[in-house]
Amino acid sequence: MAKLTQKQNREVPFELCFKYPLVNGYTLKELTPENVRQLQAFLNKVSQMTVTQVDKSYARKPDANDTYRGMQVYHYEVTEAFRIHVVMEAGYYKIIRLDPRHRVHRG
Repeated sequence: MAKLTQKQNREVPFELCFKYPLVNGYTLKELTPENVRQLQAFLNKVSQMTVTQVDKSYARKPDANDTYRGMQVYHYEVTEAFRIHVVMEAGYYKIIRLDPRHRVHRG
């Protein structure tokens, strides 16, 4: 499969992965059993979707000041109160924070 870039067709499968350690305070250990169920339901849905579909349904406006290792951080809504934060690197989305209480950039 070709890597995703901002200029390429975004009608490719949405793929999430882990590369970096999750940011302290936003790791798996902070998740409750209910958060785990919510995250699993989200992953089940997005695993069948394209980048365009996921962006349309779950992406939230990024904060230009929210960067990680020089990369823009993107936020996806798992539930009304639960977000995952990712960076796009080498065409792939890498999860860096799990935010079940939406503590980052709550507006």
